[in-house]
Amino acid sequence: MTDLHDRIRAAIEARRERAQAAATDSAAEWYRYERYVEAKHPHPQIFDADEEPVLWLAMDGTQAVMDHIAAENPATVVRHCAEDLDVLERHQQATLGGAPLASHDECRCVEPWPCAEVLSLARRYEIEENDRG
Repeated sequence: MTDLHDRIRAAIEARRERAQAAATDSAAEWYRYERYVEAKHPHPQIFDADEEPVLWLAMDGTQAVMDHIAAENPATVVRHCAEDLDVLERHQQATLGGAPLASHDECRCVEPWPCAEVLSLARRYEIEENDRG
């Protein structure tokens, strides 16, 4: 595997682990609660699938923020990570005798490695192709 491939895989796996940890603290599906019902917490809130609150926002004008956070619930993030890992595996760099080649193993890309799919994953996970970190 190449350094770029390994760095992308590590970033995807780290995101998946954060989502899995959040899912163990609460049910994995989150939703935004529409009404302010408790005097103690008269602000928008996100609940998990077990009807337990997982987040309160105490500022005004938070509907867009709440919708965004609810949409990024742990179950969704875990699914996205699985899809990203599938793409990465289809587009891994071919090797010959351990030396990387400028081609792919399994995908049908006509462009040299790293192809547009791999570079897109790198951007999604804020990894520069030439970064060595």
